[in-house]
Amino acid sequence: MTARVYCFAHAGGSAGEFREWAGLAENVRIAGVERPGRGTRFAEPALTELTALVAEQADSLALDLPFGLFGHSFGALLVFEIAHTLRARGLRTPDWLWVSSFPSPDLARREPDARQLPDADLLRTLHRRHDAIPAEVLDNPELLEIVAAYMRADYTAMETHGFRDREPLPCDLRVLSGADEHDLHDRLAGWEKHVTGAFSMDFLPGGHFYLRDPDNRHHIVQAMNGIWTPGVER
Repeated sequence: MTARVYCFAHAGGSAGEFREWAGLAENVRIAGVERPGRGTRFAEPALTELTALVAEQADSLALDLPFGLFGHSFGALLVFEIAHTLRARGLRTPDWLWVSSFPSPDLARREPDARQLPDADLLRTLHRRHDAIPAEVLDNPELLEIVAAYMRADYTAMETHGFRDREPLPCDLRVLSGADEHDLHDRLAGWEKHVTGAFSMDFLPGGHFYLRDPDNRHHIVQAMNGIWTPGVER
């Protein structure tokens, strides 16, 4: 392996979202990064303050190889802040950032206190917004309570975080989005000012959860395979 790509899921998501990506990788090692309180770290308390969550996630990364960070939705905000944290610590920083389905951080609109809603209302609100919650969760009180706790922790971290302007990051950045996310598209180009390297945007078929389409996953991972391979178009 010549490089690593660390992947961070959407609000309420887990590292399992990226399990299939590893099998598509060739010369990079792709790994989902688990947040406390879910998945393989279910027994740990969830972190609801973004600075603490970013520090914890940054601590978990092996920095022995060149690497990139991929984040979808809330995960995009995490990778942006993790990259800044690594630089502030004087550590190795990512060669690449992939930010998916999330506006430029200075243009992010605060959600109307989604974290304050009762469990069922919280999940139904998010389901209407992103078609994200399976019916079997909404109809099962035990599952609903578990998933709502994941969502509430991440939305609390996101809604209480304030953007802080800093020097651009010394890396390349690619914005990814579902082609149907029309309300988001005009706030994506703003990502360019946050890096000094190459900038590009890629719109793939689908909505907010376009990553769940196997063709889209393959497209993204193949681009990652080419990043650290000389002579391969990325």
